[in-house]
Amino acid sequence: MRQYFLKHYFSILVGFVLTGSVLWLQFSEQETVRSIVNRLDFIAYDTLLNATLPAAGAVRSTVVIIDIDEASLREEGRWPWSRQKVAKLTAAAKNHGAKTIGFDVSFAEQERNIATELIQAIEADFPSQRGKTSFLQELETKVDRDLQFADQLRKQEVVLGTLFHAEELSSIGELPPPWMTLRSPQKEQLLVPKMGGYNSNLSVLQQAATDGGFLNTTPDDDGIIRRTPLVLKHGDNIYPSLSFAMAKIHNQALRFKIETANNNGVESVLGLWLNRYFIPTDSYGRALVPYIGKRQSFTYISATELLNADSSNQGFSQFPELQGAAVLVGTSALGLFDLRNTPMEPAFPGVEIQASLLQAMIDQTLFPSEPEWSDAVAALLIIIFGLSLSIIAPALSPRSLFVLAAVIIIPLVAIQLWLWSSFKLSFTPVMPAVIILSVIGLNAIRGFFNESSLRGEIHGMFGQYVPAAHIDKMINSPGSASFSGETKNMSVLFCDIRNFTTISESLDATQLKGMLNAFFTPLTEIIFESQGTIDKYIGDLVMAFWGAPLDDPDHRKHSVEGALEMLAKVDELRPLFVAQGLPEIHVGIGINSGDMNVGDMGSSFRRAYTVLGDAVNLSARLEGLTKYYGVSLLVGEQTWVDLDGFLFRYIDRVKVKGKEQPIDIYQPLCRTADITEQQLTLAKIHDQAMTAYMEQRWDDAISYFKQVLSHELECVQAKLFLERIETLSAEPPEADWDGSYRHTQK
Repeated sequence: MRQYFLKHYFSILVGFVLTGSVLWLQFSEQETVRSIVNRLDFIAYDTLLNATLPAAGAVRSTVVIIDIDEASLREEGRWPWSRQKVAKLTAAAKNHGAKTIGFDVSFAEQERNIATELIQAIEADFPSQRGKTSFLQELETKVDRDLQFADQLRKQEVVLGTLFHAEELSSIGELPPPWMTLRSPQKEQLLVPKMGGYNSNLSVLQQAATDGGFLNTTPDDDGIIRRTPLVLKHGDNIYPSLSFAMAKIHNQALRFKIETANNNGVESVLGLWLNRYFIPTDSYGRALVPYIGKRQSFTYISATELLNADSSNQGFSQFPELQGAAVLVGTSALGLFDLRNTPMEPAFPGVEIQASLLQAMIDQTLFPSEPEWSDAVAALLIIIFGLSLSIIAPALSPRSLFVLAAVIIIPLVAIQLWLWSSFKLSFTPVMPAVIILSVIGLNAIRGFFNESSLRGEIHGMFGQYVPAAHIDKMINSPGSASFSGETKNMSVLFCDIRNFTTISESLDATQLKGMLNAFFTPLTEIIFESQGTIDKYIGDLVMAFWGAPLDDPDHRKHSVEGALEMLAKVDELRPLFVAQGLPEIHVGIGINSGDMNVGDMGSSFRRAYTVLGDAVNLSARLEGLTKYYGVSLLVGEQTWVDLDGFLFRYIDRVKVKGKEQPIDIYQPLCRTADITEQQLTLAKIHDQAMTAYMEQRWDDAISYFKQVLSHELECVQAKLFLERIETLSAEPPEADWDGSYRHTQK
């Protein structure tokens, strides 16, 4: 562990610094930092919201919007309309079954009265007629459109809109009755924004209406409306929003309460109660807007269609959707400037924001909210992921790092989706994701540089020794190959050209070089194809091994397969060389398996990736013995034992030079799938001969070896054993004789 930290201390240290930095960003109140963090949170929230919204199209809802749209302006004239027309619109909504009506507009100015203007003109121009205009005064009341509208307002549940101003400007109109009057010290401590002025409705209209509600919305720093206030403060009084006031009337709620928490003399809002329905808000009484879709998600009825609807057919409504509905009168017309920037689209009708709030409150569904524990959980995740990844990531490859990032972030996103869909909780783990991506990105960049360096190192070290596929595997899995020395169970092969000295004397240097290149190239290709690694070329000898630098559990099988392919290739090359005037080529191959040291060895001036050990030396001895036994390939007993797929001939039990421990040696004849009947018959006779020899049944052994010679006239092994039997018959071996034969030559 200590070595690990020492090896990766810089990456770990940088990861710790990044963790601390992101933790500071999470809680920093510095304006620029807070703006950046908030912007990231906004993007995450908008993505979450849009990903979970239903498909486009109007939904069945209690809230219906009567739209003063472009068609209405063309048919009915420019806005503002006469109060008489607005009264008619209100009456039409009620007649078609509307339960509550809210106006997403205010009526702050008095409408012109023709009778009043005539009275004023007559009295100004004809002083003698002052006090003699009683008939006009009677007419003045009859043509007062504001009074007509007020009369209509008294006949149903109507909420009028009010607009507050933060600055203390002159106020217009009359405010509706407040929902709450604050007393000390709450009026100083409560964080609900305090407004300075207002544009409200004419007194005659506001007093005739059931209630009033403000129309204010508050965009976030980026100008997008994600949350909006449900209550505002003016003087010492609390006033509701239009949607909040309509919901209270529509649901006949009697109880209203502000849930607060007092911290060091500051009273933060936790949420609002309507009877037993709780709406979570931020500290200032602002609620996240429960959008239900893109624009036109609610049912829209054009105002002009409602005004001109046929009302002669009693008991039948052209607008059944108005039955029992909460109706909002607003506008989607571009010229009336009530379009807002929202997470879904930049030109969203403001009236539909009110509709979204109202629908949620009428249905008493869960409001979106940011849980109180979000900052604490975010900080905990930053610490956990930041510190753990800082320690773990330096040991992983870039590909593994990207997989790890996905493994961490996908569950975080899934948890957020679950919290949102089940509880409408918005916990967007932006800063935890930032630390995850930062630490992983840092280590991925470092990994790419290290991998590039490793690629060069691997290509430089192994390019001439192993097949390209091996190099690709080592590059893709750097941990699978080790450059340092290690002990592994492997197979090693020596292949030598017979009588090379004589051959070299018959050729000049150019011919010899060409012949060796033509000889070694196909043999090297075979070694590569059988997953072997070239150790070195020494004159007429090639040395190769299997099982490194990549592990190969079948190294014995692959080495024998490679050797048989090499012998077959030599048989192909022999006539081609003769045709070119070159000598006949014969080779001897020795293979042995066992534990050996493998690694990058040498000096600071010259190094090589090679193998060392007794098992390697024995392979070289076996190659030398091939000539003695008249065979082209010999393998040691560690290569032969339990190796399926080949036909072997037991050659001898020998003690090679420098070794006292005898070993059995074998000749691989062919693959099992390629065995001929003659080879199988001869192999059985040969096994019987060797068994009789080891059991000192000399007569039987002689008989069997002669049968071998009858099938294979030039069998050097059979001739050798017949000579040994003749000697052993004359001079019987000692009692502890194990059948081994000592070789004194390398």
